[in-house]
Amino acid sequence: MIPEPEDERDRGDVCSVCGARVAADTDRGFAFGTENVLCFGCAELRGGRFDARRDVWDPPPDLSDVPDEAYGAAPHEIRRGR
Repeated sequence: MIPEPEDERDRGDVCSVCGARVAADTDRGFAFGTENVLCFGCAELRGGRFDARRDVWDPPPDLSDVPDEAYGAAPHEIRRGR
């Protein structure tokens, strides 16, 4: 039997710290930058607390040691084609 290709929506994102899969529609990850996410566990380990009642991270996780590359290109770099 030939496996069906993964649907883009089923794959989800990958945590920028640990590499775990994070499904945007079911997991409570912390999105940041242009297309990045932390899984729930990594976000909590970095001091983030998810308030389910308000559906928001308050306080958000500390991203101070996440490499700049994880944030994606800045808007002015995209316009210049860098």
